[in-house]
Amino acid sequence: MKYRVLTFMFFKFTAAVSVLGASSLVAQGLVDDFGLDSKVTENEEEYTCKPEPQSPSPGQHSSAESLPPLPLPVTPQRRTEKKNPPRPPVLIAKIATDKRSDWATNPSDTKNLLKWMAKELDLDFSSTNLPRAKIPSTPEDIPVLYRTGHRSFSWSEQMRKKLRSYLAQGGTLVLDACCGRKEFVKSALKEMKRLFPDRPPYRLTFDHPLYRSFFDIEDVKYRKWARKAGAENGETSAIGIDIECRTAVVFFRWDVSCGWAGLEDSERHHCLGYTIPSARKLGANLMAYVTAERNAAMSLSKAKEFVNKDKDRSGKITIAQVKYDGIWKTREAALPMLLQTFHDETQTPVRFSSDTVSLDSEELFQSPLVYMTGHHGFSLSAAERQNLRKYLKNGGILFAEACCGRSSFDQAFRREIRKVLNGQKLQQLPPDHSIFHFPEETAQTQPRPALARSLESGDSVPPFLKGIKIDGHLGVIYAPYGLACGWELAQCPYCRGIKSEDALALGVNILSYATTH
Repeated sequence: MKYRVLTFMFFKFTAAVSVLGASSLVAQGLVDDFGLDSKVTENEEEYTCKPEPQSPSPGQHSSAESLPPLPLPVTPQRRTEKKNPPRPPVLIAKIATDKRSDWATNPSDTKNLLKWMAKELDLDFSSTNLPRAKIPSTPEDIPVLYRTGHRSFSWSEQMRKKLRSYLAQGGTLVLDACCGRKEFVKSALKEMKRLFPDRPPYRLTFDHPLYRSFFDIEDVKYRKWARKAGAENGETSAIGIDIECRTAVVFFRWDVSCGWAGLEDSERHHCLGYTIPSARKLGANLMAYVTAERNAAMSLSKAKEFVNKDKDRSGKITIAQVKYDGIWKTREAALPMLLQTFHDETQTPVRFSSDTVSLDSEELFQSPLVYMTGHHGFSLSAAERQNLRKYLKNGGILFAEACCGRSSFDQAFRREIRKVLNGQKLQQLPPDHSIFHFPEETAQTQPRPALARSLESGDSVPPFLKGIKIDGHLGVIYAPYGLACGWELAQCPYCRGIKSEDALALGVNILSYATTH
C-alpha cells in the first residue's frame, strides 16, 4: 500500500461531562485563548462562510450511443474510450451528516489538501465522503475520519463505541470547527470527554509531531479574524487525546478547512482559522503522522494479556507508578514487559501488575522504587514535593523517563526535581557506573531513527542516564530519552528513544541496581 510511502516523513522530526462549562475548560488551560466570548465570535453568523454550491453531476451519455442500429435484439458494442486510471488509496473520509449546510460548507477541503500534497510532496491519495451511519469500526481501509461543521452535535453511545474501537486499532479522528464556529467548538470538547472519560484532552505543544513530522512549523500563523477573536501567532492551539503514545484524536478549534480548500477571506467570508500556508502544512504533517503511526498501535493487547496473568503479590518485587496532575499514563504494558524481562534475566520473583501511587500519599513509602513517566509538562503541589522529598531522604528511589524523549516532560521534571531537592540538579552518570555494566553490558546503545537524527549520531550512542545522590545513595535515576516504547517492543516511529534490545537491557540494570542498593 502506498500508505507506507508517506512514513518517510517522520525522519524530519528532529469527572463528568456535565462539568464541561467554559470556566472549567479555562481552568484546564484548553480554551483560555479560544475567544468563545469575544465580540467577533458573538457575531460570527453575520460573515462566516455559507455552503458552496454543489457541483453539477456530469452529463450522462445516452445508452443508444453504444448500440448498433436496430433491429433488436443486439449486443452492445465494446467501448473504445481510454480507461480512467485506478483511484489512489483513500487516506481520509469526511463524515457526512443530515444537513449538508453543516458539514459541506467547504466541500473541496480534503480534496484540495491532497492535491496540494500530491503537487508539493509527490504523494497521491484520495478522500471520500462517508455517511455517519457507515463509519467503520476498524481503520483498515480508511486511516482518518474527519468531522467538520458549524453546528453543535452529539453522538449516540453506539457511535462512540464504534469510534473507540476504530481509534484503539490505529485510526485517527480529526475534528475541525469550520470557520471557527463556537457551537461546534463547545460540542467537540464535550464529545472528546465523553469518548474517553479517562483520557483528558490536552494542548499539543511544539514538540509534538503535528508541528515537526514533515514541515518544521515554528511560527504557526492565524487569519486576521481568528487573531481578533483571541488566537495569537506563534502559539499552538490544537487539542489532542492520546492512546498510549499516539495522538488518536486531533481537534482544530481554529478552522483548517478553509485553508485546505485554498479559500481567502473576503467581505462576506471571515474565517476564524489558520492562514492557508499554515493550514496546509499542518494538514500534511498530520497525514504524515497518521500514516507513520497506524501500524504502531496494533501490538499491545497480546502483550498485556500475557504479562498480567499472575496477580499474586507475596514474595515478589513490585513497582508503583506515580500518579500526578497530568497525563501520567503512556505505554501501559511497558512496565510489566520490563518486569518480565527482569524476571527472565535474574530469576527474581516479580509481580507483573504494577500499583499506582500518588506522591502526596503515605502509600508512597510502601514501595522502595517508584516509576514516573509522561509526555507533557506538569507541576507538583507543595504537598507532593514535601512527601517526595521525605521519601527520597528515607532511602526510596525515583526512576523517571521522558516517554518518547518529549521535551515538555523533560523540562518539567528537571524543574520539579530541583524544587523537591532544594536546588540539586541532575548529573550525568559516569560511563564506569555499575548501572551500565550489571547484569547487562550497556556501554553503548542503539538510538531509534528519530533520536539518531536529532542527535546527528550514528547507530551507536552512550546510554543517557542522569541521577541525583541523596545521603550517599542514588535516589533519582532519570532517562531523558524514551525507554518505555522499547520495553513494549513498539514501533513508535517518532520516539526519540533507545531501541528495544538496549532499552530492556538498560531497564534490567536499573531494576537490578535498585533492588541491591
